[in-house]
Amino acid sequence: MPLIGLKRALRRLRLLPREVNDARDEALREWARDIEKTAKDLAPVRKGDLRDSIRARVNEAAGKAWVEIAPGKTREYAYYVEKGTSKMEDQPFLGPAAQIHRRTGERALRRAVPRHIGGG
Repeated sequence: MPLIGLKRALRRLRLLPREVNDARDEALREWARDIEKTAKDLAPVRKGDLRDSIRARVNEAAGKAWVEIAPGKTREYAYYVEKGTSKMEDQPFLGPAAQIHRRTGERALRRAVPRHIGGG
């Protein structure tokens, strides 16, 4: 009888790394989406190209997430908007979005862990 419990425990232990990664990936996706949404809300809009070029990215294999400006002309423009120039005041949107959500990833992970580990 105790052997059955041991086999079950060993099976759960083998699944644990995948479950931990699933929880991490869910939290990364949520965190990146939150930053993306806030950056889009904060970005100045003339035609909407800058706002529309903001996108969240997640590399689950590496366990990383980030928000970027899509490659192209808008990326250089985004830098000038964020930092300003000698002829244009800065209008930060990415930095403030990251600052606003500096703890969002931790909270997202706390919510995701019970869903993936321990049958929550």
